[in-house]
Amino acid sequence: MKKIAIRIASVLFCIGVLIDTTPESILWLWRTKAWVHPVLERLGLSQGDWPLFAPNPVLNNGVIVAELSDRNGNPATWTSTDWEKASAWTKFYRFRHMNYHQRLTNTHLAAVDFAEYLRLAVPDRESAVGSIRWSQDNQMLDPAPIEPPVREVKLYKYRNSIVLEEGQALPRLEQTIWSTQINFLARSDAQP
Repeated sequence: MKKIAIRIASVLFCIGVLIDTTPESILWLWRTKAWVHPVLERLGLSQGDWPLFAPNPVLNNGVIVAELSDRNGNPATWTSTDWEKASAWTKFYRFRHMNYHQRLTNTHLAAVDFAEYLRLAVPDRESAVGSIRWSQDNQMLDPAPIEPPVREVKLYKYRNSIVLEEGQALPRLEQTIWSTQINFLARSDAQP
């Protein structure tokens, strides 16, 4: 009985994933997909959209940036890996990091948790680069090394998007106009 139940569950799972990943353009599966997707989503098995191809491919080319300040008020910046520029090997062996950073922006609680992690992890487990500082008389000072504990973390998502007019075809790479969007994600403060 156990083998039969496992086989039935496996077949149902495969059919559910197949229906969930079917493109929206296949109209005769629309009602079935509308019923299957919420069930798989509640179970944590939803595959989500896979818009890899034209007309609107998703570009996951953003980075997570954290602005930090230590107990003395010295500023620093932590930046996630820029996956667009990472090598194929780095993407292969750190694919879970890549997926985590790309999905971190979808859930506020995950972003808050990650900001708290950075507050506790810098500079021991995660490295941050010191930022320029300003003196009382507005003179630029060299960056100072971060001294634990980190007092505050502000987390942002930097994302580049191609600027296209309605109906415009994709331009050549050298003619592409990019727009940088910065979204605030979360903040973590040390409790006094």
